Amino acid sequence: MALEMELNDLTRAELARKLGISRARVTQFLNLLKLPEDYKDEIERMGDYWGRRLVTERALRRRNKCI
Repeated sequence: MALEMELNDLTRAELARKLGISRARVTQFLNLLKLPEDYKDEIERMGDYWGRRLVTERALRRRNKCI
C-alpha cells in the first residue's frame, strides 16, 4: 500500500478511492506497517481463522447504494 502510494504519487484519499475502501482504513493499514517487526511476525503467525467470507466495506457500500 505504501509502495503503491509512493510509486503512483497518490494521497491516502486517492488510494482509498482506487481500492474502494475508506481513507481511515488506508491509515489503519499504513499504521500496521509501522509496527515493530516482532509484532508483525506475531500477527502473521496468528494466521487467518475465518471459516466464512468476510463482509467488506466495498460490498456494504454497493449494497447501500441499492437501498
